[in-house]
Amino acid sequence: MKAQQRAIVQKLKPLLWAFILWFALLAIVHLPYIKEPFRAFFVEFTNYSAYWFGKILFLPVEMSRVPLLTVNGFTMRVVMECTAYTFYFLGAAIVIFARWPLRHKFKSLAVFFLSVFILNNLRFISMGYLGSFYPDLFQPVHDILWNVLFGFMILGFWVWGEASAKKSEGVKEPGGESG
Repeated sequence: MKAQQRAIVQKLKPLLWAFILWFALLAIVHLPYIKEPFRAFFVEFTNYSAYWFGKILFLPVEMSRVPLLTVNGFTMRVVMECTAYTFYFLGAAIVIFARWPLRHKFKSLAVFFLSVFILNNLRFISMGYLGSFYPDLFQPVHDILWNVLFGFMILGFWVWGEASAKKSEGVKEPGGESG
C-alpha cells in the first residue's frame, strides 16, 4: 500500500511544483511597477482579440475604446480577471514541470494557449449575448460557469498531456508495452 501511495505522490509531484510556480508568477505580476503595465497589456490584448474574433465570425461586436467591448448591444468592461492570464500561467507551469518529452511539451503548450485564447474569446461573445437577452444572469454565469469550465479545461489538459506522453513513450520503447 505504501508503494502505491509513493507512486501516486511521485506522479503528482510535477503538478504540485506547477502550482507553486503558478502562485509565484501570480505574486510577481502583482508587484508594484509590474502590475500596471502587465494589466494594461493583457486587457488591451484581450479586448482587441475578442473584438476581432467576433468580427471574423461576422458577429455584432463593437469597441469604442479599451476596456469597453459591446456584443449584441451589451457593453462589458474588460478587467484583468477577464483576460485569462491566470490560465495561461497555469498551463505554462504545468508544461514546464511535466515529465513529458520536450517535443510534446512544445506541442502541448501551443494547444493549451490556443485553447485558452479561443475559449476566452467565446466567453466574451457568449456573455455579451447572454447579457443582452438576460442581464440578470450575466454575473452568476460569468462568475461561476466560466471559472468551472476553465478549471475543467485545465484538468483535462493535464490528463490529456499525461496520456499523450505515456503513449509516445510507449511508442519509443521497442518491444515494450504501449500505453
